[in-house]
Amino acid sequence: MKVYAITDIGRMRPINEDSYYAPADGERFCAVADGMGGHNAGEVASALAVEVFSRSMRQVEHITAQTLHAAVEQANDSVFQMAQENAGMSGMGTTFSALAAQDDTAYLAHVGDSRIYLVRNGAIMQVTTDHTLVEQMVQKGLITPREARFHPRRNIITRALGTELKVEIDIVQMSLRPGDVFFLCSDGMTNYVDEREILRAAVSERDWQDKLKHLVSIALENGGADNITALFAVFEEAANR
Repeated sequence: MKVYAITDIGRMRPINEDSYYAPADGERFCAVADGMGGHNAGEVASALAVEVFSRSMRQVEHITAQTLHAAVEQANDSVFQMAQENAGMSGMGTTFSALAAQDDTAYLAHVGDSRIYLVRNGAIMQVTTDHTLVEQMVQKGLITPREARFHPRRNIITRALGTELKVEIDIVQMSLRPGDVFFLCSDGMTNYVDEREILRAAVSERDWQDKLKHLVSIALENGGADNITALFAVFEEAANR
């Protein structure tokens, strides 16, 4: 598992409230978080969530769905506690999407509207479901997925890390195949870059960091009104057993 990461403040925001974790040597987990809250609270929430999550995961000897879930719960606890103890950070929270791999299995954890995609055999698939008001409307057949992309309330999220004492965390378990590529990103990417562009970049001949720079440039050209963060997690060979 090799991870390549990029973040950009975008064209409109005064600070970057996104955070990410790229693994150190020997680690097999990564994450993207997009903070929200007044003043610098969003920045604090995302950074704290990533810090607590990665520290928890480093203590895990064998990654499972349960250990991944527990690490995200610890991140939620820490963000919620800090928000309770600091009046200026009341109500802060963050989206959180993480990938962890053990042997030939990938485990995904997801809260909010950051996304994880899988690129496999020349095709791309979104493997997380947005926790947003417009996604609920899509599921009920009230609007189309295309209408959701441009809906004025598309940024209203229904679930976030750190805003409540308990959080519902989506966990997805998938079998890994050689050549699998996962793409984790904040909505500053997906609001301005569609799946076709992500796939085109992923399968291009550019090196992985240049692919990320190319996608960020598209997001900026298309408006770039939000912070932009993205990771490619690449499984080039058969998983180690």
